[in-house]
Amino acid sequence: MKAARIASHAAFLFLVVLVGSSLYADTAQAQPRGDQHPGLDRVRRLALRFNTFAFVPNDPKQRVAYGTDRGIVYVLEYDNGYYRKAWSSPSMVTRVQEVQIVRLKRGDPFALVAYNTRGFLHVYSLDGYSPIWESPETQFESIEALTTAQLDSDPQFEIVFLSRGRLYIYDGAYFHEEWRSDQIFGGTDIVVGDVDGDDEAEIILNTGFVLDGLTRTLEWESVEEFGNVMELADIDGDRKLELIGGNAKATKIWDIDMRREKWE
Repeated sequence: MKAARIASHAAFLFLVVLVGSSLYADTAQAQPRGDQHPGLDRVRRLALRFNTFAFVPNDPKQRVAYGTDRGIVYVLEYDNGYYRKAWSSPSMVTRVQEVQIVRLKRGDPFALVAYNTRGFLHVYSLDGYSPIWESPETQFESIEALTTAQLDSDPQFEIVFLSRGRLYIYDGAYFHEEWRSDQIFGGTDIVVGDVDGDDEAEIILNTGFVLDGLTRTLEWESVEEFGNVMELADIDGDRKLELIGGNAKATKIWDIDMRREKWE
């Protein structure tokens, strides 16, 4: 499964670059590379391909973060041609499942988000590495996928994640629960973006569900799942994001607005 996910990420990134598009996400994976030092490029490619590796965009210290199977998150700084350890987190006990560098509020500095295989979620400031928030250790049995996105008119982003197949939305400033689904959607990947040109974000799960990001209502349930891995990009210049989805063996481009595969 991990090998398939890595190969799928590589295929998606090649396709997006080929058509001259940029990925739609306010995360480390979507940021400009800046310094073109070959060593930095290699490290950033790791961040694009591994869930447990991320880099801080446009950072003078060229910091990267990664999680280990011992439940520790490390932050490294680039110094004189090499990386050195700048910080390490307390152990999260079980394997770190994902590390992300995200904004929690528009215009604010980036923060570090990590969660482990037991669904224990941590948020750290990148300014001094102080803890911003952590979920109670027994609140979630697992987290299958997570992203951050602007879903409403307030300045803070929302944290959108799946736990035991149920979709949760948390406020990114106060970390209270805004909404949880009654329905069990399943899934292992989430992307958020305007896929129908209405200037409102949709939440897309790789199991084929598309929800309105503001009202949380179901807009479409595809009879076909979108694949193990998904990305969003406007690949044809129509100002609507297409969904690139698939796995190591096959890739499809979906027009979510028209509810069909594009260019069939």
